[in-house]
Formats: sequence, C-alpha cells, structure tokens
Amino acid sequence: MRSTADLESFQNHILMYASKRTAFSPPVFEARMLLAAIDYNYYKDRPELCKSDGSKQYRRLYKKNARRYMLYTLKASKTYGYIPELQAMILQKRLAGKGMPRRRTLRPDDPRRYGLLPPVPAPTIQELLHTQVRRGLVSAFQTEDP
Repeated sequence: MRSTADLESFQNHILMYASKRTAFSPPVFEARMLLAAIDYNYYKDRPELCKSDGSKQYRRLYKKNARRYMLYTLKASKTYGYIPELQAMILQKRLAGKGMPRRRTLRPDDPRRYGLLPPVPAPTIQELLHTQVRRGLVSAFQTEDP
C-alpha cells in the first residue's frame, strides 16, 4: 500500500520555514526551502524516547474531527547540530565574496515589474458613475442626462 504521509509531513515542515502568508523573493524562498530540507533530513529518523524500564514513551492527542484520542511516540529533542557547520560555511562564502547577491536586476518577464497595476486601463470617474451597479440595481450615483 502506498502512502503520502511522508510527503505531507515534509510539506508541513516546509510551512515552518516558509509560511504561505509571507511573500519571499526567489533567492530567499530557495534558501528557506533548502534549510527546511536539511532540517527535515537531519531529524527524520530521530530515536524514540524510552522510559527507564526500556518501554516507549507515549503521549495522548485528542482529535476533534474523529472525536477520539490518538497515541503518538515521543522523539528525542532536536539538537540542531548542523547549525554551527552551516553558519561557518555561510561566513566563509560571505568573506570570499561568493554569497547571495545583494541586488539582482529583474528579468523583463518578471511579474514583480507590473506591481499592482491592473492589465486594463482604468475607466474615468464619469464612466464608472454611469455603469456602476450595486446588488443588481442601477447605481444611485447615476445621473440622468438632460
């Protein structure tokens, strides 16, 4: 039987590093994705915590949708052992002048060039007054021409 549980777990892990509510520039987004992948791969096979008698340590979790309790095993806490090595590599790259560029010119087809401009020209105020419709009725702003 095939399962997507690992993929869903990784997707949830990515959201810790790159929230959908925040817009990141492409280099920053790529760096966050790489950091999420490093962290996920470093800790995916963490050992489970055991009690003093050698049995696994469990916790209960109430699932509101299923209206029942589920068990999950506790894992060893994260140590972030890869961070000092990663920081040293970043510092070496920055000192050598090979780090991320400070500024990058936008390509001609980059959508950020357009900003918040709509793809059609804006109508005049007078045109909007004549065509404005609210809840299926002609606008109260509409004036009749003599």
